[in-house]
Amino acid sequence: MAAGKVRAPSRGKAVLSPKANGKLSTPVDPRSVGVEPKVLKDYEDAMVKMVKIGAIPGCASVVFRKGQLLHSGSWGFADVEKGAPFGFDTYCRMYCATKSYVAVAFMRLVDEGLVRLEDRLDKYIPAFAHVLVMPEGSEKLEKPKRPILLKHLLSHTSGIGYTPELGAEPEDAASAGYLKVLTAVLQGSIRSLKIFVEGLAKVPLLCHPGHKYNYSLSFDVLGRVLEVITCKRLDQCLKELVFRPLGMNDTKWAVQNNELDRLAAVYASPGSWKKLYGQVKGKVPSAPRKGLCRIDGNTAKESHWRDGQQISVLSGGGFMGYLYGGLVSTVADTASFVQMLMRFGLKENGQRYLKKSSVVAMERNRLKPAVDGDSKVCYLGNISVFREGSEYGMGGAACTYWCIDREDEIASVWFTQHIDMAEFGEMIGIDPKKADLWGALHKAVLKGVKEAETAGAKRKRSTSSSTPSKRVKA
Repeated sequence: MAAGKVRAPSRGKAVLSPKANGKLSTPVDPRSVGVEPKVLKDYEDAMVKMVKIGAIPGCASVVFRKGQLLHSGSWGFADVEKGAPFGFDTYCRMYCATKSYVAVAFMRLVDEGLVRLEDRLDKYIPAFAHVLVMPEGSEKLEKPKRPILLKHLLSHTSGIGYTPELGAEPEDAASAGYLKVLTAVLQGSIRSLKIFVEGLAKVPLLCHPGHKYNYSLSFDVLGRVLEVITCKRLDQCLKELVFRPLGMNDTKWAVQNNELDRLAAVYASPGSWKKLYGQVKGKVPSAPRKGLCRIDGNTAKESHWRDGQQISVLSGGGFMGYLYGGLVSTVADTASFVQMLMRFGLKENGQRYLKKSSVVAMERNRLKPAVDGDSKVCYLGNISVFREGSEYGMGGAACTYWCIDREDEIASVWFTQHIDMAEFGEMIGIDPKKADLWGALHKAVLKGVKEAETAGAKRKRSTSSSTPSKRVKA
């Protein structure tokens, strides 16, 4: 297939999800789960258009409603240069979406009584017993008012910070400290999660533990806690606690050589490419379409997610820079994970995987309105991205998203591999609202539900008015 042509959507194609016992599932009639079909066709048309104009290289998505596969589709290319189609089994870099799996692994240990949310962090990582705080607006270090608890890691309220944005200079001593530790990983002088996390403990906290939300490296620290409790490396922990029990055989830290043809290329805007490679003498961008620059190598064999070439530190937070860190997964595997959450901890075969109370606890907002404003965060990700109260989900830097809406019983997964999707859409002249392709999926399904409810109400009224009234005998 020529790389310049857009592949038609695989509408109605069977998708390996849910995939317990290896069975294929085919989408149901949308009306059978209360969704008007037209909105799904509108969504498909939007995806075709966005691939044609180059807003994304390709994408794949699945949607469930009331436990049934409502829709599955894939468009465009996983590798534009090769013309390789994007599919449900395409390996994608998860980046920060890795955090969700670490959270679930941790809650399994809570269920087993091996750890408590209220446990102190320094019980498992003694280096944090001596951590100091550098309050906002001050260069003066002070002792924390309270210890870091494990629940603070899950909600990003530990006080731990993050590295500066791509190409940005450190704003203070804390961000400079995190950048120094990360640079040591990239240069190879730190080669284990243990040493990496102990390095983080030497950097001052941005605020007192439990005080306020700061998106952070907390999940990297939580990954190390998992290692300490289980006496196993993080990769083995997640395999045994999450991936194997849920049949997620395509979620891993690196791709084997015989599977590299399934690894998607990841793309960025020219500006991001320059920040990543601008200092590399002789480096020229591979740009198969105007403004669409390939990063993480010009071929799959050059990727840092190829087995043997991956970063040595396993990042539970999923990010060691845009070229390193975190898991790869597929739409099909992620759908299995999301369906387990949708069933409140039950596997496809009905077996209990997580306690229902643990899933409910992971979904609750953990932030304080008085301190954190309108932001809402749960242990699994962000709350109320598209609608207030009933919906939560998580995403990664290259646009790998999943979402659950409890009120309307919707679960969805949407993947592409583009680290500048929203900004890139604006750059090539797309309305920002239309460039929100992941949002388009969720909004389409919600619209379909509402239209189905309206149509049902009209039919009910019509039937009621046309039914002759029965004469009551005196």
